[in-house]
Amino acid sequence: MPRISAAHEQQVRERIIRAAVEVFAEKGYHRATIADVVRRSGLSVGAIYTHFKGKDALFLQSCDLISGQGLDELAIRLAPLTATADKLMAAAAYYVETIDEFEGAPGQVGLVRAWAEAQEEPEVREMLARRREQLVGAALMLLHEGVARGELPAWLDVDGFARGFLGLLDGLLLQRIEAGEGYRPEESVRRARAILDVLLAAARVEQPAAATA
Repeated sequence: MPRISAAHEQQVRERIIRAAVEVFAEKGYHRATIADVVRRSGLSVGAIYTHFKGKDALFLQSCDLISGQGLDELAIRLAPLTATADKLMAAAAYYVETIDEFEGAPGQVGLVRAWAEAQEEPEVREMLARRREQLVGAALMLLHEGVARGELPAWLDVDGFARGFLGLLDGLLLQRIEAGEGYRPEESVRRARAILDVLLAAARVEQPAAATA
């Protein structure tokens, strides 16, 4: 019997995960079944269980794929830009671009189902936390660079803004669902730009006095 290469095994695994991403996006966690993944992937039940213990493991891996996709592409898009404002806006626009779809597969909106399961599933919650830290790390680099270049205020709470702005971007996922067929990506970009405009304008003012109780 010919030996199956590690590369082939990885291809099969990725095929299963991508099929699972589509199935969970369409049916949700509770309605989706392993049989659905079998049909979508074109593989056998045995092939699925060779790589994954069951639906829970598949769901986690599919969410992990969604959460990590796009960071390499984002780095490529930001590379030719110099101004911090341009980089921040490009990053926000790319986030919106990948809400519905990423390279022909369901985009970040699929993570809404993961958030719904996170309360009861520690592994899903940990995956979402890893995603958050990855995105925060990318945002921190952009913001610190902007402060060093004098394009952002030196008094900026960089960590606080990074986490707050990412919370806003994730909120756009919910607005996308609420909008249904009336969703307009350009409106999401406009909302993100409005927040960034305030940040950039703040570079020209003194540090605000701390709020008192």
